[in-house]
Amino acid sequence: MRVLHLPVNIASQASITVRALRDIGVEARCLVLNSNSIQENNGTENYTIGTRKQHPIQWGLQTLAWWNAVQSAIRWTDVVHLHFMSSSLPANIDLWLSAFLNKARIVEVWGSDIRIPEIAIVDNPYLAKVYQNNPDLAHSSHGRSLKNQSCMARYGFECLVPGIETETYIQKGFFPTPYRTRTRLILSEFEPKYPDPNKQRPLIIHTPSNKTLKGTKEILSAIEQLKGKYKFDFQLIYGLKHSEALDMIRNCDIVVDQLVLGAYGVAALEAMAFGKPTICYLKPSLVSKYPTDLPIVNANPDDLVDVLENILGDRKQRHEIGRQSRAYVEKYHDAYKIAKQLVSIYQEMIDGK
Repeated sequence: MRVLHLPVNIASQASITVRALRDIGVEARCLVLNSNSIQENNGTENYTIGTRKQHPIQWGLQTLAWWNAVQSAIRWTDVVHLHFMSSSLPANIDLWLSAFLNKARIVEVWGSDIRIPEIAIVDNPYLAKVYQNNPDLAHSSHGRSLKNQSCMARYGFECLVPGIETETYIQKGFFPTPYRTRTRLILSEFEPKYPDPNKQRPLIIHTPSNKTLKGTKEILSAIEQLKGKYKFDFQLIYGLKHSEALDMIRNCDIVVDQLVLGAYGVAALEAMAFGKPTICYLKPSLVSKYPTDLPIVNANPDDLVDVLENILGDRKQRHEIGRQSRAYVEKYHDAYKIAKQLVSIYQEMIDGK
């Protein structure tokens, strides 16, 4: 079986998936356009297209190289696995070619490609406030989400949902029975280092990819309120390479992920894989849908100070939650277990052609 992943590496998920598929015997490739240093790009084939106005000749050559690579890889593969509901080439040429050649094809959704703000804010006042104050952050809309889903369905793509939150926005008229999976990590790359219950001065880390959507302002405010009451250190990690950020997380004691979006993502999983107690906002409508053994410490901008006080004041609790966190990721987010599930999905699509 040959599998092609395109065209972005959101939260390093394409890279992780391709490497896991290869390790279980699948011929897998991943073509990425304009990769980002905050992602892990091992196992990917990276292409860059610069600015047309400043370097027209270089832009033309880079564009041709990307077009050639994409169409050649689509011809080579048995399965086209898109990440994010968008085309790799103008005028949906890659979507058309995948359908014309009758390839098994699936698109994995990641958030802003499908999120419908009107649905997302129903029980999430913190996201509603962010969207109200920063309308440019509401990248998606009901209309755009429907357009994206309609386009993918029209070209015969199946839908793959990697999380509970994104499933909320799937339109059954386009994808009546979406496939389900989970975000994944190669756990051998995350040696756990649990918080030392004897440590007197814990280190708290916050690693926002987007400060507004992660609630960084509220987190910094909570840290300031607690500085005079407890002994601890705090580090804000922003804009570092992925490997550098992971090195810092490995050596901390508490991770504060996000207080706005209402669901946990890969950043929280990475912290949990290292055995760190992880604070994250989970909105009410999703809490009951997660496994009952989810050890994430739920907090929001209104109660973060109290939650931090509790975890700062209980060293044994930090250690125990860290162990539960690693066990949870091993149980639900192991890339090799999920790669086998993906192979079953791919084979079902191939057989169903």
